[in-house]
Amino acid sequence: MTTIERLERDVHSAMQVVRALSDRSTDTLTAVERDLWHSLLGVGRAIVALYLAKQAARPRACQYVHDGFAFVLDVHNRRKNEIGTRFGKVTFCRPIGRAVGMRLRADLPLYRELGLCSAFSLGTVTTLVQLCAVMAFAGARELFAQFHGWAPSTRATLRMVDAVGAQAKDFLDAAEAPDDDGTIIIIQVDGRGAPMISSTEHARRRQPKRKSKGTKRLARRVRRLAHPKPRRKKGDKSKNAKVAFVGVIYTLKQMRHGWEGPIHKRVYGTFESHEALFQRLLPIAKRRGYGRKPSYFIADGAEHIWRNQQKYFPDATPCVDWYHVAEKLWEAAGCLHPEGSQALRQWVDEQLAKLRKGQIPRLLEDLAATYNAIPKTGPGNKGRRKRLFNILDYLAKHDHRMPYAELRARELDIGSGAVEGAVRNLVGLRLDGPGMRWGRDRAEMVLHLRCIVLNGLWDSFCKSLECTTLKLAATPVPARTHDAKPQLVHQLPEAA
Repeated sequence: MTTIERLERDVHSAMQVVRALSDRSTDTLTAVERDLWHSLLGVGRAIVALYLAKQAARPRACQYVHDGFAFVLDVHNRRKNEIGTRFGKVTFCRPIGRAVGMRLRADLPLYRELGLCSAFSLGTVTTLVQLCAVMAFAGARELFAQFHGWAPSTRATLRMVDAVGAQAKDFLDAAEAPDDDGTIIIIQVDGRGAPMISSTEHARRRQPKRKSKGTKRLARRVRRLAHPKPRRKKGDKSKNAKVAFVGVIYTLKQMRHGWEGPIHKRVYGTFESHEALFQRLLPIAKRRGYGRKPSYFIADGAEHIWRNQQKYFPDATPCVDWYHVAEKLWEAAGCLHPEGSQALRQWVDEQLAKLRKGQIPRLLEDLAATYNAIPKTGPGNKGRRKRLFNILDYLAKHDHRMPYAELRARELDIGSGAVEGAVRNLVGLRLDGPGMRWGRDRAEMVLHLRCIVLNGLWDSFCKSLECTTLKLAATPVPARTHDAKPQLVHQLPEAA
């Protein structure tokens, strides 16, 4: 009996096992479902094994050229190994190619023909990587095992994330603009830190682990005593964070009863820098109509953001997030009135009314007069004057970025809620979990992968990978450390 005949008999036997489950009359539906799922996975493995055997048995040219080198197909010396599929691991016996007249590694032409990623199917790789973009690596492997009956090792999982993640940024940047896009473009930018592994912690983790006597709990206690954490100094960051810079682009469409949106909201992020993010956002925004459509740029008061806005999006109408400005006014009110008092609330309402009406110069004049009315001496006056001066300085710097009256009259957005939510969803829920310590390169790749998931482009991304030869590296990408710089506290001089 040939191999193919034997595998065909295995498929027939697996189908009979599935058919026999319908005759079980004493089991509950839960038990039948569980056994049926495992049996269907067995049918899948049998069919995949038969498919691979038929592909390996197809006639091929004995000589071929790959990457400029000549190879001879060695059909007598077949190599056998296991292929990880979505139905489980399947044994695959296939011929190999040997270089002609040169000492090169054996070539695997069937891997390229079948679109295999090292020893895994592309569907296995993309499914597990998608789970890794949504949840922690350990949880992704556990969930994958629940549905597929097995899971790649932790090392293989990291190799998959590295290989697929390396393709994510180019896919995001080259994605075509939606066909039914809106008529007004909204761009928002913000950031959030994710914990990175420091050089000290990385060096400690690379040390060989010694077997300790006693329980694991005792071993952890010994390690804590051997490596006590020093008390943080003023300005030190608790989680050694590296900021992820996040941008959101969406459009609004004029409808009969007002604006409809956000339409086709897309999220982009990077750990490199603000400018690196803006360099990526500009061509994407141009494809969606920046320069031809009315555009608005909304962000908080970070100077790095507005400096890059003037450089890359000068034609967009700038707008400081309404809620950041409102918080500044509440902080100013706390310097003038008792906390929780009716006078405090009334003062804030008056200032917000000026903002809504576009009376920015009047607001600044009244706030400056209030600041000058506070005596320079007296209990707490120095601190109150300092806080008010900082608030006044903040509002004066952004007075030309407060077109709230104009935007509200057109029923357009004046808040950066879209990017605030995107930052939490993109960075906070996946990269800022308890106990996480990221290497900079893998954190960047996971960030891009999660952007694809949140943008609803995962199926398109998987189809693009089918057109490429995806190879897994022999080892995972080594962690690149990051040591956060202490946060400097600048003392502003007392204003006259």
